[in-house]
Amino acid sequence: MSGNFCHSTMEETGTLNFTITKSLKDIPRQEWDQLFGTGLIEGYGYMKTLEEGVAKDISFGYLVGKRGERTILILPFFIMDFSFAMLMPQFLRNAIGLFECLLKKKIIFLGTPTTEGFSMGISSEEGRELVLNKAMEELWTFSKNEKIAGIVFYNLSSKDLELSQYLKAKNFLKMEAMPTTSIDLKAASLEEYIRSLSKNTRKDLKKKLRRSQELARLRTELRDDISGIIDDIDRLYAENFNRADVHFETLTRDFFLNICRNMPGVAKYFITYDNEKIVAFNLCLVKDSVLIDKFVGFDYSVALKYSLYYTTFCHNIDWCIKNGVRVYQPGFNGYHAKLRLGAKLVPLYIYAKAFNPFLDALIRMFKPLIEPKNMDPVP
Repeated sequence: MSGNFCHSTMEETGTLNFTITKSLKDIPRQEWDQLFGTGLIEGYGYMKTLEEGVAKDISFGYLVGKRGERTILILPFFIMDFSFAMLMPQFLRNAIGLFECLLKKKIIFLGTPTTEGFSMGISSEEGRELVLNKAMEELWTFSKNEKIAGIVFYNLSSKDLELSQYLKAKNFLKMEAMPTTSIDLKAASLEEYIRSLSKNTRKDLKKKLRRSQELARLRTELRDDISGIIDDIDRLYAENFNRADVHFETLTRDFFLNICRNMPGVAKYFITYDNEKIVAFNLCLVKDSVLIDKFVGFDYSVALKYSLYYTTFCHNIDWCIKNGVRVYQPGFNGYHAKLRLGAKLVPLYIYAKAFNPFLDALIRMFKPLIEPKNMDPVP
């Protein structure tokens, strides 16, 4: 999102009206691309896949603004019952005990789950502050009717400076979210990349890779059709999911089956075998010179023994370098390992406001305890 919120480059004609739709099917792909652009990796195809493949504990929607017959705003959102206790340290969650259910509220999140940042489609020919003011009025009314407790703008970054300033002026509370990560690949080979790491990391990584080669016969293949191995993908994803301390969304088999169909040439699977057994997968999104490592799954009966995290990480780095990808985004969580391997943190923020003044005051009071960054602290 860019541009001046107070500026309009075109005389406004026609009445500005808003509707809320619960399906992307109601939004023509051409209108989406006109507002979001075609360079957004996690765009229309990704959103379609989420609709088809996220468990029913999350519901999706889109606020669509039209001036006359022209679509000038598309703002994706999702609604879920969210527990603020999820953001608290474990000792505090234990102390709350049975009262944790009182901290679960129905929240509307502006943005998209599982994406690397916030995105909103808005016409450059509009006065943006005017459009946002009217959009907020619509969201307030919708939220009241749906008995929603609060509103959150989800995962804003430095690219969303003007929107951040707008929300600050509207008295939204700013909190640090879990950062994502990124590596600028300047090396000409995997060996050169490894040499760029610190001495201790370099030594440890080479030891892990050598040990893995001695113990296993690992090979990785690139696939865009996993229909024949969906049981393995589902099993490995479930292993990762069940080991995670925090669960935000649950992906179904349909998500993994449909993503390559909805994002042809962009969504790719790296499938790692030990002999003929699948022991790991990486679902990646690749466009232009960027690769986003979205979801992984490991067979934890051999993951530590074979150092699967490090072997697949190095495979992805090697593939990126050989295929002209200059930015590798290994995503969220596991920050200690990613920072050792050369990743930089990309700060993300949420802006929140509760509709009930008392609840809003409580959230502000306990902000240090419930900031999303607490879910996986950065070392």
